[in-house]
Parts: sequence; C-alpha cells; structure tokens
Amino acid sequence: MSDPALKTQTTTAARQPSGPLQDWLATLSRIDAADQARAAPRRPAEAQPAWEPRIVAPSEPAAEPPPASGAEQDDLAALMAENMMLKARLRQEHGRYDELQGLLAEELRALRAHVQQEVDRAEELRAERDLWMARAEALAQPLFQHRR
Repeated sequence: MSDPALKTQTTTAARQPSGPLQDWLATLSRIDAADQARAAPRRPAEAQPAWEPRIVAPSEPAAEPPPASGAEQDDLAALMAENMMLKARLRQEHGRYDELQGLLAEELRALRAHVQQEVDRAEELRAERDLWMARAEALAQPLFQHRR
C-alpha cells in the first residue's frame, strides 16, 4: 500500500464488512503488516536538486522492455490488491448510500401520507364546523326577527 493510504484512516474502518470480503480484507491487512515489518527503514528525503531536463535515448523499435524484477512485481501486486480493496470499499459505500436513499424515500412517503391524512381530517372538521354554524344560525334566526 502507498504511504498516504496507510496513514489515512477512514470512518469505514470502524464498520467492518461481513463475510468473505472481511476475510479477504483482513488477509490483505496482515500481508501489508508483514511487508512493512520486512521493509528496511526508509532514509530521510534528500534535498531535491534543481530541475534539469531529462534526456531520453532513442530506443530501437524491436527492443522489448526488460523483465520486471521481483520487487517491482511485489509492488505491482500490492498496488493491484490496494486498488481491488478500494474498489470493493467504494462498491460497499455505494450500496449503503443506495440503501439509505431508499429508506429516506420510504420515510418521506410515510410522512407525506400522514400529513395528507391530517389535512383531510382538518378539512372534515372545518366542514363539520360550518354545518354546525349554519344550523345554529338557522335556529337563532327566529330569535332576532322583529315581532309585529
């Protein structure tokens, strides 16, 4: 793994995946820890020389690239494993995000239905109030008429 990836701790580290993915990630973590223990301590960064143009020698058209050394293959394998692990985490996060969106949509629908029921009930109460007011007016009307 690259150094920034090793130093960066995500919040997803607290939530461990379950099943075969967890076993695979745990195995990768143990391999990385063993690789770090075997690796020689790095020397401090040297001062960077001033920029100089790079001179590239022309290569022959039929020249094959030299075979990769064992260290390069190990680095490549580690990078590929890290890439696969990050892709798996990304897929897992997308799944969680989709699941949360679905739950939120369900909650919003339920809330909207509840609000609509309350509005309908309020409309029924207004209609009933208007009916009672009309009845009261009809009953009180003879009381306020002039008698002759």
